[in-house]
Amino acid sequence: MTEEPVPADVFATLDDEYARDILVATKTARLSAKELSEECDMSRPTVSRRVSRLVEQGLLEEYTHVDPGGRHYSEYEARLERVEVFLRAEGFDVKIDVRPDPADRIASLFEEMRGD
Repeated sequence: MTEEPVPADVFATLDDEYARDILVATKTARLSAKELSEECDMSRPTVSRRVSRLVEQGLLEEYTHVDPGGRHYSEYEARLERVEVFLRAEGFDVKIDVRPDPADRIASLFEEMRGD
């Protein structure tokens, strides 16, 4: 299960144009690192560093596949849905919405079926 994103970390990540481009590119389709490199016009090492940070923060989901030759490769899909910042008298209130982790969604379905 992925922990809740930390607002300060998310803000730092979203301040990075490459990370934003990766999130936009993976919003509607799962893409491999190679496809992200081409789509976002960035080097593979740049993609790798940004993808790593985005996955770690729970803003990007990684799906690992095995091709017919037995090689492993990953595809990525954005989980980030929305970031809201509210200014209150006592300070800022930040809400970060991400799609549920696939494993958490399956666990929730089973819990609902069992009546938990």
